[in-house]
Amino acid sequence: MAGLQYWGDDSSGGYLTNNRLSKQLRHALVPMMKFRQFVDIKEGWGKGVGDQVIYDKISKIDTAGGALVETNVMPENKFTIGRGTITVTEYGNSIPYTGKLDALSEFNVQNPTMKVLRNDMAEVLDKRCGLEFKRTQRKYACTTTAAGSFTSSADATTSTVGGVLAKVSPSDFNYKEVIDQLKKTNIPKYDGENYVCIASVNALRSLKNSTEWLAAAKYGDPERLFNGEAGRYYGCRFIEETNLLVNTLGSSSGTNALGEAVVFGAEAVIEGIAVPEEIRAKVPTDYGRSKGLAWYAILGYKKMWKATDSGQNSHIIHISSTH
Repeated sequence: MAGLQYWGDDSSGGYLTNNRLSKQLRHALVPMMKFRQFVDIKEGWGKGVGDQVIYDKISKIDTAGGALVETNVMPENKFTIGRGTITVTEYGNSIPYTGKLDALSEFNVQNPTMKVLRNDMAEVLDKRCGLEFKRTQRKYACTTTAAGSFTSSADATTSTVGGVLAKVSPSDFNYKEVIDQLKKTNIPKYDGENYVCIASVNALRSLKNSTEWLAAAKYGDPERLFNGEAGRYYGCRFIEETNLLVNTLGSSSGTNALGEAVVFGAEAVIEGIAVPEEIRAKVPTDYGRSKGLAWYAILGYKKMWKATDSGQNSHIIHISSTH
């Protein structure tokens, strides 16, 4: 409309992407996300990129090197490059409010609105990211505090198959067995020194009773701790999570209070981004009487490696149960 200016919209039309609010939102989201801090990023920015983001996967060398004979030529081998795809999806939510509320309210309407939107975005995106960690084919069920069962499931399955029921909370033995399995299959450590475990509250209860458990506050540099990091044990850094992983998994004398976790190394999950998360302001309608704020993003998540990939094993083990 000629001569009509919309609040905060420098183009006088269309939706508003408020860069200041978007930056504040992303900064505030960081401490709230447990899974998303461990993903690799693949960007496919902007309009016209399609709904899939493609990433390359580099295999190990096909033949290992070894001792050389002085008069023989140097052996020549190769690696292969595979490709994976991430399907990106729209995510978002909005909160409308009236122009009258904005004009007469003693407090800034944006502040509580932003807080609620921030909390919603953190829960939605981190949960979606976490589901991809759970979709690993490699599963483990804690049958006793001194025994467990590894199983393989179909790709994208989020629970254990084969009728294996977890009967105890993960113990120090169970965690050691899972971590040892990652070592045996040569999965690279996440930070070069440690694997990472993201676990529900009940899944960490038994481990915290171990005399070998090191609380994060005692062993770590606060500036280098991961969000939600509770401690370290047996070459693994443990993150406590309350948004996705359940505390009532399996069966233990009818209590069902066992817990769920994922343990992983480097190159576990990748995030494809077409439009990063941002705050959008509704173009005021009804002559400025109807307003609103929304969060919006176009992105997706994918496990980087499958157990069937040439020269690779599963980089994630899901501590789970049939129930």
